[in-house]
Amino acid sequence: MVEHSTFKQEMSMYASIKVKDITKNKLDVLQSKFTISTGKKISLQNLLDKISDYALLHEDELIKKMPALRDDPAWSEAIDWGEETNAAKVDEYQYT
Repeated sequence: MVEHSTFKQEMSMYASIKVKDITKNKLDVLQSKFTISTGKKISLQNLLDKISDYALLHEDELIKKMPALRDDPAWSEAIDWGEETNAAKVDEYQYT
């Protein structure tokens, strides 16, 4: 389990993240519902902070709901493209 106190430190650094449009819409709906139910506005930054704190407090439950790694297509067998390659020339292939 992750030590939660390490995440409680206030940091002035921010990172940008990309989310699908549907995810952004869900966050907007949640943000609106928070405002309606509490009468207070919450920024998306603060909403995401609260969501991540909640996820860490309930990480076992969250992990159980996540798909198994074996179901991830990235772990499927590699596709043979029929091209001969030479691992010693990886830089040449990649950068030229």
